[in-house]
Amino acid sequence: ENNIGWQAAGITPVRKNWHGLLPVPGDGRFEWEGFLPIQELPCILNPKEDFFATANQNNVPEDYPHPLGFMWSEPFRFERIREVLQAGNKFTLEDMAGLQQDAFSIPARTLVPYLEGLHSSDTMTEKAIGMLLSWDCRMNEDSVEAAIYTAWFRRLRDNVWDLSVPESDRALLPRRPLKILRDTLAHPDEKFGADPESGRDSLLIESLEQGIRDLEERLGKDVDGWLYGQEKFHHILIRHALSAAVSEEIRARIDLGPTPRGGSGYTVNMTGSGYNQGSGASFRIIADCSNWDNSLGTNCPGQSGDPESFHYRDLFEPWAKGRYFPVYFSREKIESAARSVLILNPTKKPE
Repeated sequence: ENNIGWQAAGITPVRKNWHGLLPVPGDGRFEWEGFLPIQELPCILNPKEDFFATANQNNVPEDYPHPLGFMWSEPFRFERIREVLQAGNKFTLEDMAGLQQDAFSIPARTLVPYLEGLHSSDTMTEKAIGMLLSWDCRMNEDSVEAAIYTAWFRRLRDNVWDLSVPESDRALLPRRPLKILRDTLAHPDEKFGADPESGRDSLLIESLEQGIRDLEERLGKDVDGWLYGQEKFHHILIRHALSAAVSEEIRARIDLGPTPRGGSGYTVNMTGSGYNQGSGASFRIIADCSNWDNSLGTNCPGQSGDPESFHYRDLFEPWAKGRYFPVYFSREKIESAARSVLILNPTKKPE
């Protein structure tokens, strides 16, 4: 009937006199009183935007009366999805695949303009400023600018954090929200010195100079070799649970990678913000509700846990490169695409 909707479906306890954020005495005063009916959980039906989007951000309505959670991803991936979907009315399966693999960084678009009009006495840093200001803010694996931005961002985040949070309090705040960084740069205060804006600008350049030194130390002096997606910088290496306990020969069969990766922890294609990707989407599906057999998917690393099987790693490289395979639904299509058939016949238990 052309309806679309979204429904939160988690089992949420009803807590009397508390929210579940901190421990409470177990003396009976704080027992759960059942669970919220699913009808009372947040939902959306036919929104006026004609779409809805979630990306682990806080999607609970502001006036919602029940506490559902306290830790959410920052909203930048959601904002990028909304930005793309608002730009058009018709999207193909291929468009949706492109969105799932999107490497555009909204934080980069916010932070890079702060370098406008700033200069450094260091030749390489001065060149880097020009490169970043003309960059398209896409965290592509073959982008030198993405590597420069990442090195700068890491240093800038740490430097602003040191200014903003007393050392005695840092252990209580292990996460470093990007919102704090953006707000601090947008509204510089006495933390930056007697002239806050000048102090902020000096810190921006100092952080970039530090980032350039980090790149030279890790990747060498040749700027053309500073590709974002590479083994020495942003990549994916999946280590088997037994990797450290086996021989090098066996390790080569059970580990997967390293393979270059684009994206970041703040892009729709969420690949983490460290050197080795430690989080992100493994399985993705694009479902064609008008014809299920047209659906597409990508998964990692394969469909078998046996390293001797062809299917142990056959999905790893297509997944890393953003390629999709058909996700068939009808028996006819599934059987037509079968590579092999395994039949398990039960037998009588031995006496």
